[in-house]
Amino acid sequence: MAQYRTAIIACGIIARVHARGWLGVPGQPTAISALADTNPDARREFGDFFNVGEEHRYADYREMLDKERPDFVDVCSWHQQHAEMVIAAAARRPKAIICQKPMAVDLGEADEMLTACERNGVKLIIAYQRPHHAAWLKARDLIRQGIIGKVTQVQLDDGGNILNTNSHNIRLALFLMDEPNVEWVVGAVERTTDQVERGLPAEDACLGLAGCDNGATILIQGNLVRGLGQGCRVIGSEGIMEFDTTHHPDDLIPSDAPMYMPEGPSARYNYEIGTVRYLNGASNGWQEVDAPWHDCWSRQCQEAVDWVEGRIEQPISGADRARAVQEVMMALFESARKRQRIYLPLRTRVNPLKLMVESGDLPVEWPGRYERRSRIVRGEAMSWHQPPR
Repeated sequence: MAQYRTAIIACGIIARVHARGWLGVPGQPTAISALADTNPDARREFGDFFNVGEEHRYADYREMLDKERPDFVDVCSWHQQHAEMVIAAAARRPKAIICQKPMAVDLGEADEMLTACERNGVKLIIAYQRPHHAAWLKARDLIRQGIIGKVTQVQLDDGGNILNTNSHNIRLALFLMDEPNVEWVVGAVERTTDQVERGLPAEDACLGLAGCDNGATILIQGNLVRGLGQGCRVIGSEGIMEFDTTHHPDDLIPSDAPMYMPEGPSARYNYEIGTVRYLNGASNGWQEVDAPWHDCWSRQCQEAVDWVEGRIEQPISGADRARAVQEVMMALFESARKRQRIYLPLRTRVNPLKLMVESGDLPVEWPGRYERRSRIVRGEAMSWHQPPR
């Protein structure tokens, strides 16, 4: 019998991934006990699929929090709702909150989330799940052992905008280097179209360099080159290590049916595999790093349980580490806004890219607002955050 109750806020595609993560923890110490979503179809589909009783399905997440008083709250909403929902959940004092990445839309919101959780004694995890890949965990140990010498640079190259994709890779870079402090960031952005991503202004491409206190740099290339995607390349004084992702064959991945599936089976995320290879002077060519596979989402949920029960003191996915990612991303945008290197700690609390767009400092070449993620929005709306008409 489950020891803890987990409540899900926002029952979209990523919530299905999170739910499978909770249910995949060995021994199933947590049950999906309640859910909240403003969309009745989402509530019905998710509730039926994950066996949440109708009396535990809510249109108002605050009502759910007040009536259910769950042990864990899992926030699976879009970016602009993270801060509001985490702060509201923290006020009800669950044992811990997991929030989908990115932590927030700016640094000010991230700090408000940390403050709310600290003053209420609530543990906060941000779902940057990929460092929990089995092979990636093993690879970090190899880096610690010096298999590629001293790390001099981590190179990131992914498509999409930084909040949605390379945020994962910035987190990976800091994880692999044992969480160094970033001292400065210099960056540039390109925005030729008036695109938004989950309702927030998004860049077409970005380029950044972050200097760390361990002497290494992080090269950020967003939507510029065809590279490793979700992963990175670690350059050392004595070798190279490359991280990538794949997943189990499609015929082994469970379907979401009869739930709405605009992007195919959400379980592809649960069945993702982190791959690693390295090259050094003694390796005689590329060598693969092998480790028994596990669902990195379930491992992250296990970490949340272990943190609550006192078995670990510093979780890999702790919110302080997600805040460091948030600061790098916002510093890159601030560098583009101010056209200079930005030294951390960052003092600008709003989103500098949004500020540039709203002030007219970053005019587009091809006007016409559009939502990158409109194909997964239910109903008539083209975004979850429709502009005033």
